[in-house]
Amino acid sequence: MRYEIHAGNARTSPSLSDYVDDRMQRLFHDFGFIVRADIYLHEVGVKNPSHEVRLKVQVPGETLLAEEKAQNFQEAFDGVLGAIRRQLTRYKETIRS
Repeated sequence: MRYEIHAGNARTSPSLSDYVDDRMQRLFHDFGFIVRADIYLHEVGVKNPSHEVRLKVQVPGETLLAEEKAQNFQEAFDGVLGAIRRQLTRYKETIRS
């Protein structure tokens, strides 16, 4: 279980990396069947910059994707993580049945 952060045109701070690492370790712990995850960070806009986070999670037989925009990367990451958690819960339920 591993993940990669792709920053694109955004700069990542050590505090953001630690924040993402903590949240991703929890995600891997809760959903042990995750094969791989990719996190894409982008700054969008010039006058009113917003931050976009896209999270792609590969599970056996499927790829789940969620994206979110917010005022900062942490808010966007929390939003995208909530969306992926819901998708992973649905995936887990379909595996069980």
